[in-house]
Amino acid sequence: MILLVDDEEGYRELISRVLTKAGYEVLQAADGLQALSLLEESKVDLVISDILMPALNGYALVARLRAKWPTMPVILTTGFLPAAKTMMNGSVDFIPKPINAETLLDMIQRRTPPSSQVTRTNG
Repeated sequence: MILLVDDEEGYRELISRVLTKAGYEVLQAADGLQALSLLEESKVDLVISDILMPALNGYALVARLRAKWPTMPVILTTGFLPAAKTMMNGSVDFIPKPINAETLLDMIQRRTPPSSQVTRTNG
């Protein structure tokens, strides 16, 4: 299961459709606080999060993820900040917006080795 976190509903829906079409199950959250709530309730294999969001931004979300789920794969995305700021000592990947679907799917496969079994609906 992939948790997609972005405050832009239209963009979140678009990326969710791409992931669903590729066979992934997707949960959506509008901000980091909602994401943390969903993480407590659901088995999530990977988080894709925007950086600039209200309530709890992507950096703060990653900090909380690392405290509770230290091995959770995370991909951060934004259209506003340089990629160098997002690397956080290699603990997360970064993909700039607008997201290229093939690049995103390749990154998901690299961050979730076969042993982690990211839940896919038709894969």
